[in-house]
Amino acid sequence: MSGWFRVTLPFLLVLAGVTLLFSAGMTNAYGSGTQLRANDGVWFPDGAKADTFWDASIIDWPGFSVYAVHCHGQVRADIQLGATGPAHGNPCYASMGMYSGGGEQSDLYVMLPGGNTAIYRDSVDYGPWTYSTRNVVYYSSPPGSP
Repeated sequence: MSGWFRVTLPFLLVLAGVTLLFSAGMTNAYGSGTQLRANDGVWFPDGAKADTFWDASIIDWPGFSVYAVHCHGQVRADIQLGATGPAHGNPCYASMGMYSGGGEQSDLYVMLPGGNTAIYRDSVDYGPWTYSTRNVVYYSSPPGSP
């Protein structure tokens, strides 16, 4: 019996940690809104032109996310832990006033089996994501599009 604990106890601890982290993201850190945001502060050339900027998610799970923030031909990593939300550490977007308030984001996060419902996530003013299950909204193509 003691061999069973040696083999599975580390697995159970990792599983419990992942479950707590995932549930912290889905519940907005258990209702506290607690969030750790960090970046390494170091910019590296990304090979893009100096007039380009964008954000790209590397890992985007409830409770943990890592974004690559690209601005003026350079990139850095932004990390969120806890109540994750959309990335808002890009100085190129900040200079255009995108983070000044009044914004809302909505995102289809994952389709559920059957194709009629999905988990959506919403954010107000780049705050933490809130998750909900809703019917999938399919948009038709605009007139004249292929």
